[in-house]
Amino acid sequence: MAEEVPGGPALARLLAVQSDSIVAGYEQRLGAIGVGADDPGVRRFCVGQARAVLEDVLLALLSEGSFLGMRSVGPAHCPVPDYPPAWNPDDAHRAIITLFDVVIEAVTHAVDGSCPGGSRMIAEGAVSLHHSIMARFKAALEAKARALLQETAQACLDDRRSVSRDLHDRVGYSVSVAKQNLELCELYQYQGNAAAGHKMRVAHQALHEALDQVRELASELRAYGGTDSLARALQACTEGIRTPGTAIEISVSGHESWMPADALDELYLALREALRNAFAHSRARTVTVHVDIAPHQTRAVVKDDGVGFDPAAAPEGVGLVCMRERIERLGGAVCVTGFPGRGASVEFLLPARRKGLVA
Repeated sequence: MAEEVPGGPALARLLAVQSDSIVAGYEQRLGAIGVGADDPGVRRFCVGQARAVLEDVLLALLSEGSFLGMRSVGPAHCPVPDYPPAWNPDDAHRAIITLFDVVIEAVTHAVDGSCPGGSRMIAEGAVSLHHSIMARFKAALEAKARALLQETAQACLDDRRSVSRDLHDRVGYSVSVAKQNLELCELYQYQGNAAAGHKMRVAHQALHEALDQVRELASELRAYGGTDSLARALQACTEGIRTPGTAIEISVSGHESWMPADALDELYLALREALRNAFAHSRARTVTVHVDIAPHQTRAVVKDDGVGFDPAAAPEGVGLVCMRERIERLGGAVCVTGFPGRGASVEFLLPARRKGLVA
């Protein structure tokens, strides 16, 4: 009769005794490769996950079932943790590889190469470790996907509500005025009242305003998106917001590829808001936009020769607050200058290429 070959339960007992030293060694290894160097919370998070993975492995090795069934853990044993703000894909990749190496080294050391079934025990430990890491990784990805879908759905809902408000409050009002004046015009014509012509002119003007508002809304909804040059996108957005008699001069220098696509899109939206403010309030003869894109920094300026203002006496409006938020999320800064009677300018400074938006 063949001698019984020890398997998972035997290995689980060996690992349980060494679990604390395994985690300590893992934490030291994380420090050596720089994971969590800027945020101790990242390293604490990794250590906590390592303990959870070891518990998964011990549970799987102690469970009934054959090695051919590939001892594993179910999704119910893998709750999604709260990831630290500084957690990034590079940290995740290095932490997972390091954890796998540390545990396999411990398994190999724990198993006496001369004992029967030693190779099988090492294989079972590797399989269980692989399944635990992948199960937790899958749970994290699914949770992240659900969160992104919820954020996208909420963003779409917010956009639809915003468009609905604009259509109702801006376009709807002008159309309502036109309708009322056309009805009065029809009544006055029937009565032979000379005021009919005036009502027709008011209706015509209201419809003209409604058309301008529709064009402006269409321009606002058009994001840069990287499908057009920044200069052409800025020129197109001014078609719906530029006031009659105001000239616009736009220049863009440098290569747009030096900026990440999301940063370029955010810069476009901020410039569009600055242009809207200039056309709405400056009464300028000329508004200029200059964007200088360089590998180390991007500088953009919107300037007008209008009535100007005193920045110290004028509170920041919603538009300027939004501009600041957009640019500061990119790690940049906004500088607003103005002098009564001498125009105003808004300057945006953005740092060099970076991996993502500041949370």
